[in-house]
Amino acid sequence: MRTINIVFIILIALLFNSCQKEISNTDPIIPASSRIKTYTEDVTSGGTHNVITFNLSYDASDRIISLTSTTSPGDRFAFQYSNGGYTLDIYNSNQVAIHEVFYLNNNSFVDSTFAYNNTNDSFTERYLYNSAKQVTTVRQYDYSIATGSVLNNVENYTYDTNGNAAKLMDNYSVTTYDYYTNLPVNFPGITPYFPVSKNLVKTTVFNSGGSITTLNHTYTFDTNNRLSTETIIDPDSGDIIIKTYTY
Repeated sequence: MRTINIVFIILIALLFNSCQKEISNTDPIIPASSRIKTYTEDVTSGGTHNVITFNLSYDASDRIISLTSTTSPGDRFAFQYSNGGYTLDIYNSNQVAIHEVFYLNNNSFVDSTFAYNNTNDSFTERYLYNSAKQVTTVRQYDYSIATGSVLNNVENYTYDTNGNAAKLMDNYSVTTYDYYTNLPVNFPGITPYFPVSKNLVKTTVFNSGGSITTLNHTYTFDTNNRLSTETIIDPDSGDIIIKTYTY
């Protein structure tokens, strides 16, 4: 299983949820009844076991403004919103590890980003959409004052007949997704302004240079039909990720 530092997990999940549930800048982003109070990731991988839980807080428009570690409050995500977009700061031990600016297009989806980290690296992204408001291409650039923007990766998405992202191809790998047709997404994203898939993922298959990893996804729901857990298993390695949501 691909292991990812916790500070990147949610961001990567956002980019994955590429479909077409349009969100207005003027509407509440998350209904009060669906507000997530805590988000937990329980990861067993390579003989190690790690658990991290975040408390979530919201502004008056029901937009998430922070995710704060319950055990290390200096580790947190912080969002600030404006009419033209929003910013994200990722803190490790109260120090900013990544600062990212998200710029919106006319449909209130992310058009481009600019970010830098605490090791003086800068990078940008550009998002392209089709007429169905689905992300088709993400261009990723390294950036410096000396060289400007230098393209280092291109992600291309294709979609199934239900409008879910079926395949992601980039410079390094091919990822395909299969979905539960009977499990529609009724779960808000962690941040606004990204399209959201219509169905929950059933299987993810990574192919990197002929090395294939298959991940199986299963879900549970509470009595109000809200997503309670997502369990992701690599049957070959035995690695497991369990994501838990409370409301």
